[in-house]
Amino acid sequence: MRNRYEHALAEVEEMKRALREHAQHVAAREKQLEEMRLDVAGRQGRRRPPAPAGPDRSDELARAIAKAEKREREAVQELALAKAERERLDEREQAIRKVERELAGLRMQLHDERARFGGNAPTEPEPGREADPESDPPPPTPLPSPPAEPDLEPAAGAKPQRNSMLADPQLRKQR
Repeated sequence: MRNRYEHALAEVEEMKRALREHAQHVAAREKQLEEMRLDVAGRQGRRRPPAPAGPDRSDELARAIAKAEKREREAVQELALAKAERERLDEREQAIRKVERELAGLRMQLHDERARFGGNAPTEPEPGREADPESDPPPPTPLPSPPAEPDLEPAAGAKPQRNSMLADPQLRKQR
């Protein structure tokens, strides 16, 4: 259960980071689109009286106006997409908060289980918190006690071991 909790906590942190980055990009794009929309609207509101132009100039102006209107429609569409993306980000953020609440419940459940089953079991520090550096270190692990009487006889009765490969007759033949 602990591993599942830690894994879920790591996923939540990664999702939060990704959401923050994505929200920053969406907000920047929304601002840029809003500025473009205001710029286009401002240009249309301050139209100058048409200067006498030849037939070549009117076609060019008509194409420029068509391009500007197309860009404005695209900007409006992109702004709508950015708003929809913002809503999706808000929904994901709500989902993250829900998961965080579930994790908090699991943490409390884990704490209760530890208290119930292993009352004196050492508790691990919560994630994000460091252990208190001023607290005393845990006592050292005791060494195993040596046997009462050393047994020296088994060493004398053991088979003699060879010290070199040359002492083995099979290895000597291979050379």
